[in-house]
Amino acid sequence: MRTLRKLSSAGDTEVARWDPNCVTAERLAEIEVEFETLQRNGYFAADITDGKDALVTKFNANADILMIPRVQGGVL
Repeated sequence: MRTLRKLSSAGDTEVARWDPNCVTAERLAEIEVEFETLQRNGYFAADITDGKDALVTKFNANADILMIPRVQGGVL
């Protein structure tokens, strides 16, 4: 099983889970849209498959992906 997860102020949330050996093309397209939407909203993507921990820019159906929000500073 592979996952697309995101970090936010609410914690670590699973966005999608799939088996790369039997997922449909339509479901993969939906997951890729979610990935791209998060990127457009300022999230960075990291391939965390087996401790790889590499930043990525394209969706990979064979990877576990963690979406990390952009860190922003400001005045309290």
